[in-house]
Amino acid sequence: MSKRTRLIITAVVLFLGAVLCSFLISWLEPQIETVNAAYVKEHTGKPGFLLVDVREEDVFNGKSPFEGAPGGHIPGAINFPSSKLDLQDAAEAMQKAGLTKDITLILYCNAGLLSGQFGEALVKDFGFKDFRIKTYKAGTLGWSQDPANKLLPEDHELGK
Repeated sequence: MSKRTRLIITAVVLFLGAVLCSFLISWLEPQIETVNAAYVKEHTGKPGFLLVDVREEDVFNGKSPFEGAPGGHIPGAINFPSSKLDLQDAAEAMQKAGLTKDITLILYCNAGLLSGQFGEALVKDFGFKDFRIKTYKAGTLGWSQDPANKLLPEDHELGK
């Protein structure tokens, strides 16, 4: 076998190995579904579903998180700030707040980053099933783009 043939075979084997590793890693990662506003509206308040705002309490209660972003929360949501996941009694706090493994959690934040991280932590660190976690990645920024979608409290900061 020529040196060139061995190089080609080696390159192909390395490439296929990299593809296989990539596939296995993505297969092992949580597969958290992203949902849209229609899904949020359809499932909020239904038995077996819980809409969770993972931002800090002051933002949930109306303070603008940053310029251009409204404060407040989507009606029907509860607040469970992502910072609580770092507490020693996080599992107990989640249980008390209603974040349990037998319901579907719809998570949101301002624009999806924090809620995505929160969902991954629930799966990796707390044993939640990824099919029970949904993220509304448009968050309050996307929600507020439709005038028909309200944020509470009504006197929330607009972030202008």
